Amino acid sequence: MPVYFLPSTREEDEWAAYMMKDRNEPCWLCKRERRKTLYGYMCWECQEQKPVWQAHLDAINKAEGERRERAYKGYCYSCAKTWVEGTWECEPCRAEWRA
Repeated sequence: MPVYFLPSTREEDEWAAYMMKDRNEPCWLCKRERRKTLYGYMCWECQEQKPVWQAHLDAINKAEGERRERAYKGYCYSCAKTWVEGTWECEPCRAEWRA
């Protein structure tokens, strides 16, 4: 039995080309080109290990955020009235968020 395909529109053709453009680029995490997942941005091995490397990235981002907070000298991010050093918010704003 023959299989018939509906004709595609120009927008669908452009979208398909956009979705497939990075199929030949390596995995963004390990830089290997084998067995890439749907949309082609990551290989299956890295996708399966996502909980492991995601935990590492989260720890790195948290440590970097804490380092930037300790180095901050400027006005409170919440009220923009009080000068603070080593934190993003003044004590009254911080107490308001806790309550």
